[in-house]
Amino acid sequence: MSFYEQLFPPEISANMVGGPRFTAMQAGTIGGQRFTNLMDPYPLHEYSFEQPPRTGEEFEALRAFFWVVRGIDGFRFKDWSDYRLTLQNSNLTLISGTTWQINRLYQSPGRTAVRPIYKPAPGVKVFRTRSGTTTDITGSSTITTTDGRVVIAGHAGGDTYALMGQFHVPVAFTSPQAAFAVLGGSAMLTSWSDISIRETRQEA
Repeated sequence: MSFYEQLFPPEISANMVGGPRFTAMQAGTIGGQRFTNLMDPYPLHEYSFEQPPRTGEEFEALRAFFWVVRGIDGFRFKDWSDYRLTLQNSNLTLISGTTWQINRLYQSPGRTAVRPIYKPAPGVKVFRTRSGTTTDITGSSTITTTDGRVVIAGHAGGDTYALMGQFHVPVAFTSPQAAFAVLGGSAMLTSWSDISIRETRQEA
């Protein structure tokens, strides 16, 4: 599978249903004991949605997108429920040397969950906090939008980083088959009532 670095038409995904799904097992006893096993620290996101009736011209964008990804290639998807990076909900973690990974943070009292972001949208900005002062260092940083890595120049002990901008989810269609419905009429309206996609980590 290859990855198509383009965004699925966001006006279609705006009526999505879905979100993160953890891979876990759980069992219980008659006495009420519960045993759990989280098999992956990160969930995979799953979405379903539909393209409502459209004219031929509007429908062409969706049909062409399905064709160019061949039903199996990965692509970018905008999760309208979670697509913003802010100074409060993001950070960078060191990978090695001067290379850092973009993360989205989910914070609740006493716990913080970290989600690596592999597909930041173009235009993301990087901010550094040093000695209580936050500055925009985007100009001196190198952001790779295909894997979410950032090269930082001039890091000093105690520096922390956050971001502002948007990110996408790397996904693929769950089935290589499309099911278009032609509704007819003078406008020849066409719809696709059951679109299902799933996050993929085959391209990081």
